[in-house]
Parts: sequence; C-alpha cells; structure tokens
Amino acid sequence: MPLRDAEVSQQLEVFGFAHLRQAASDAVPALERGFDELIDLPADGMPNERVTRFDILTAMPELGLISRSAWVRGICRAYFGRDHQVIASDANALVGDSYWHSDGFYNTPFLRFVLYLDATAHDTGALRFLPGSHRADNGWLGDPTRHVIRHREDLGLAGGDVPAAVVESQPGDVIVFDTNVMHAAWNGDIRRQLAFNCVGEPVTEAEQLDTRRYFLNRYVSGSVLIG
Repeated sequence: MPLRDAEVSQQLEVFGFAHLRQAASDAVPALERGFDELIDLPADGMPNERVTRFDILTAMPELGLISRSAWVRGICRAYFGRDHQVIASDANALVGDSYWHSDGFYNTPFLRFVLYLDATAHDTGALRFLPGSHRADNGWLGDPTRHVIRHREDLGLAGGDVPAAVVESQPGDVIVFDTNVMHAAWNGDIRRQLAFNCVGEPVTEAEQLDTRRYFLNRYVSGSVLIG
C-alpha cells in the first residue's frame, strides 16, 4: 500500500528520509532514454569521476512531470506546510564512494527527491542515512557530526561500517530526504541518478537568504565534473 502524504511527512520529521517504493515505476524507460541523451558514458560504462548535468527538468520532461505530480506536491505541502518550489535538479553518473556529509545544516528545510536508474544495495552504493541527524535540536550539530565525518580517526570505523540505515532501491523507487540529514553511499561502482530539490515558498527574509545560499551551493562541489 502506498504511503500517505502525512505518513511520509512524519517519517521525514522523525528519521529525515523516506523510501517510496515504485512511486515512479511507469516513468523508468523514458527516464533512462533521457539520461542517455544528457550524459554520454564511456564505451566501458565507467567514467573516472562523477559526471553531473544541472537544470535538467526541461531536457527531461518525464522528470519534470514527476516534480509537478500530485504526490510530490502532497508530500511537500505536508512537510513544509505551504506551497513549494523546485529550486534545483540534476542528473549524475556517480562513481565510487560518497562520503558522510550533510548538504548543509539550514534552518529552512529542503527536500531532495532521488531516483536511481540502477538497482542499489548495501554493497553496491545504496544511499544510507543516520536517522534523526537532520534535527539540530537533538544534539547532532557539533561534535557528533564532526566525529562521523572523521569516522576513521575519531571512531575507528571505515565509512561503510558507521551504523546507519541502508536504503536499498530498485529502478522506479524514489528516496526523499531532508538535506540536513547525514548521508553517504559506499562500495558502489557507477550509479545513474536523477534528482530534484524542493523548498517551501520562502516567506521570511531568513528563508529567502537560505534559499539563495542553498541554490548557489548546489553548484559548488570540487568532486563534480560538469557534463
């Protein structure tokens, strides 16, 4: 049974992420064709580093339809408590590990909807999360976050051994998360990923400032090769 909007919102509030199984299954063939048109992978299918294309909703109308779908609108309204806007989108050929990080601890909440076009599992680059780490009010800011980022030095753990919720997925699944939550992916080869980011319509000056900062930060990453 599909999750109701309120249930997804509650999972996001408590855990920082939710797994929507086969929410976009009908769109997978078209999304795969669109991805191939945006990102030309090497003949052996393995680029040397991550390749990203930004602002893809016009070039990939199927993903645009998902971003405007009733269920995305319902989840965003339940979580943000207001109308929302899509402020970024990207297609990625991900390679190797994605280290433990948050996308920035903002007071304004942002959601990222992620679709993988390849099956992901514990040992093949599945997204993993530290449940509740998006909540600044429960002590995650400061030392806990620093210790996770320095997991080998401070905790004596390899990144893939940090206790976490691993969200294995199949093409057609959608993973949505509050971008404050600590997340990573380990042990993977190439994964084709599509994503878009949403925010509640900014009302206050602080929300407007956070939204501008967040939008600009989406384009700044030393590990991203622009395709």
